[in-house]
Amino acid sequence: MNDMEERLRAAFDAQARTYEPDPHAWARIMERRPRRRPARWLLAALPVALLTVFVPVLLNGGLGRNSAIDPTGVYQQLMKERTPLGKEASVDNPSEGKPLRIWFARGKLGYPEVCYIVERAAGEPYGACVDAVDWRNADAWYVGSTLRDGAGTAMDWGLALQDVGAVAGVTKGGQEFQGTVRSLDGAPYRLWTVTYPSQEPMSKIRISDVDGKGLGWWSRDGLFLPEGQPMSAPMGLSQGISVQPYLTKEGTRLTWSRHGAELSSMLPSATDSPVAISGRRDLIIGLARKDVARIGVSFGGGSTASVVTRPDPWNLGVTLFAAESPSDDPAEGRRVTAYDASGKQVWSRDEPGTTAPYADDKVAGEVMNLPGTEGSGRPVRIWFTRRSGDGFCYTGGPGPSNQGVTGCFLSLAQNPYPFHQATTYLPDPGADIYFGPALADWESVEAVLLDGQRVGASFLRGKGAPYPVWHVSVPRGTEVGGFVVKAKGKPDKQVPNYSKSCAKQAARSEATPQTLPAGITALLVPGCAAFWENGEVAPALPGPLPGARLSDLLDAARPVQWVSGETAWYGYAPAGTAKVELRMKGGASGTAEAVPDVWGQNVTLFAAPTPKGAPKNRSDIVALTGYDAGGKELWRYELPNRRAPKF
Repeated sequence: MNDMEERLRAAFDAQARTYEPDPHAWARIMERRPRRRPARWLLAALPVALLTVFVPVLLNGGLGRNSAIDPTGVYQQLMKERTPLGKEASVDNPSEGKPLRIWFARGKLGYPEVCYIVERAAGEPYGACVDAVDWRNADAWYVGSTLRDGAGTAMDWGLALQDVGAVAGVTKGGQEFQGTVRSLDGAPYRLWTVTYPSQEPMSKIRISDVDGKGLGWWSRDGLFLPEGQPMSAPMGLSQGISVQPYLTKEGTRLTWSRHGAELSSMLPSATDSPVAISGRRDLIIGLARKDVARIGVSFGGGSTASVVTRPDPWNLGVTLFAAESPSDDPAEGRRVTAYDASGKQVWSRDEPGTTAPYADDKVAGEVMNLPGTEGSGRPVRIWFTRRSGDGFCYTGGPGPSNQGVTGCFLSLAQNPYPFHQATTYLPDPGADIYFGPALADWESVEAVLLDGQRVGASFLRGKGAPYPVWHVSVPRGTEVGGFVVKAKGKPDKQVPNYSKSCAKQAARSEATPQTLPAGITALLVPGCAAFWENGEVAPALPGPLPGARLSDLLDAARPVQWVSGETAWYGYAPAGTAKVELRMKGGASGTAEAVPDVWGQNVTLFAAPTPKGAPKNRSDIVALTGYDAGGKELWRYELPNRRAPKF
């Protein structure tokens, strides 16, 4: 399995939220650091239902659906199906010499968005309204940039939590530019800006709270910066979008950008379809064969778009296009039709909406609506599939920027306790609905809130479905520590839910972390065990359910909780474990010394450097074994032989 396949599997595992940490998905909960994206030429080949795994909703990438040429007209178009949320800010845009307007709004299905209008020195204004929900649990994160060719000064901007007091932009060379953080009355987040010389682009922002305490940093890679070296000047398209060729290790990559931040990227050499449209639902961006002069797109809801292509000026043998989309609803299917210069149709394809099961699935039983999402404006659809033996899939819902949720649990045999979360915003204040498949002997499932309160789940059995589905609803924003599963004739099973605020709680805690070997430190916070690797936040591990201990998460089937980080592997094991050995394919092995935890959780903590000569793929780790102080084997954990899903 190559590196791409490993990252694909890790990303899919993260989307499916199986909550069984393993080295195969070692970076799936890097809670503060944006991961570099996989090679995005795969987007054109993947089913639409899987695109949410790889395409984060970046505000800089969204387009407003406007045809007006003045800021007032842009605003009116943007707010057709939205309501304002708080006051508006007018920020000086040094790249254009005109104001940048920023405000918050509620989307048509209730979710929060941030909107902006860019007035340009040369060109028509444009705007966008997209996701304003915390990105990967960051304290502050990037939204956009005014950086463009020919401008001597640029400004990066983004959102922050309410207790963030300061943000400073940091260049690759370490130079810092102090930013401004402001509050907008009635807004869910604060707004930050950093102005800097264009020749000194930012690499990250450093974040502090209102008392000046450092909260870490956030990489500018969150804007999806273009990869490779530019091969020529960009070609300008509409709405402030440009396309430019970059030389990468895969070959010549075409990148669609706006003000220095990438919107989409494709390899012409890897595209065999007459028309390749980016997986983004809010844009019509892509490339086509050189004989394609126009593209027509008709959506299931009745809206249509006609996009004229432009020949590429770099002799790559393709035509290029970029336009706003009249629909960003993933529930709508669409037909894409290509025409030549004479108006003759040369190609057509129907693309299903994402509320339908995957096209290549063998659906087992009824496709159902997830209870609790019917009144949200777009229900979540759930079903079982025989594609991988006994999979469970879901799609739809009123997610931010109309993306919803999409994914599959691939095998209940390998992980019998998977669950996912869907959030509804309507009717206000909305709800968080947890759900998953239930095995035949399950008698009950209870959600355990962080305050110890328990909420019982209900069960749903679709006609012809191989298993029931459990589901439980709590008020939106309620922290759930985990679930207790009662099965007939078996001890209660505790299934932890990683705390959404683990990294934030750990950064703000005044407690002293426990020091371990290999540069690892650990701290127990509500809902998870937080770790640092050489001072940087590292993948977390599940914490105890309220009223329980870490040792309650260990049993004969799973005697250890552990993860492999960048340079070390670490975790916790049953009390009495003095040494943990790790074995990998090819003969590489490592040994970690274990010490009792200082939190009274009845476990030992261990950490060790990644073994020398260890294979690059974490999937090559095959077993962990625990020994007592006398060298007696106490437990052994053989890792499941998981394979990457085939698409």
